[in-house]
Amino acid sequence: MMCKKAIQMMKNDDQRGFDQLFEMYHKKIYFFCIKNGLNDEDSQEIVQEVFVKFWGSRKNLDPSKNIQSYLYTIAKNTMLDEFKRRIKQKAAEDYQLRLLQPENHTQNSVNYNELQEIIAETLRNLPEKRRLVFELSRYRGFSNKEIAIEMGISVKTVEAHLTLALQSFRTVFKRAEIIGITGLLYSVFCI
Repeated sequence: MMCKKAIQMMKNDDQRGFDQLFEMYHKKIYFFCIKNGLNDEDSQEIVQEVFVKFWGSRKNLDPSKNIQSYLYTIAKNTMLDEFKRRIKQKAAEDYQLRLLQPENHTQNSVNYNELQEIIAETLRNLPEKRRLVFELSRYRGFSNKEIAIEMGISVKTVEAHLTLALQSFRTVFKRAEIIGITGLLYSVFCI
């Protein structure tokens, strides 16, 4: 009953109604924030923000609705907004940090050349038909059907050759401990 009266007072711009509801719920909202992983300072800020939003929405409040649920919903949404803001800020900081860090072009070049050599060696070790199927598919962009027509074999045989070739590359990359270079490998080999 006290909540309904306080809400009605707020709707009439009476600060005393707000003060009563703040006194009843601010600690609950604070501990809700703590329980959800915020520290003391951040929890206090969220509580302030929740009650600022609560005051701002006073004209739309319905005295028959559960005010505690409404406050928890505001708190949850405010925390989510804060977490999103922090994630964006962290991503921006990480991006800026990466821009400031000097890139080791010499090491990148050496790694790239080693990778190219491993690919060339693996291709040389593939059976001739398998190598040709792989090159037509990955280097020249032929479809499986086009390769089948070009080589006079079935589409299923083309698929089998590609599967075996990719298995060979996976094995070699794993052995060389470079399977983590997924961007380049995926673009060429669809591993």
